[in-house]
Order: sequence, then structure tokens, then C-alpha cells
Amino acid sequence: MREQKPARCRPTLYLVYATPIEGGASIADTVAARDEDEAYREARVLYPRERYDVTVYLQSADDD
Repeated sequence: MREQKPARCRPTLYLVYATPIEGGASIADTVAARDEDEAYREARVLYPRERYDVTVYLQSADDD
């Protein structure tokens, strides 16, 4: 029988909004992470600090 991991260890979906520093349209994306800090680190891999302002939000079940 396999043991289930506790819920806190499972990745959660986070919304990422990246806005180019040089101007342009914002990018909406998602990352899977265990907490907000990890989500921010994952977003920074995709959207480097030199080029983007990044905001990370927890994905809500009510979001479309």
C-alpha cells in the first residue's frame, strides 16, 4: 500500500503576472510550487529580474 503525501507537500498552482520593464503587454502564466516563495523563484527563472516585474498569486478555485 502506498502512503499519500501530506497535502502541504503537493505542489499548488500559482498565477504569475510578468510585466516587461521596457514596456509592453503583461504576460499571464502559471507555475506549480509548494509555497509562495518557491513559486516566486520559479517565476524568476522564467522571467528574469533584469527584464520583468513579477507578481505571484495563489490560484483560487473560484478563478476562471
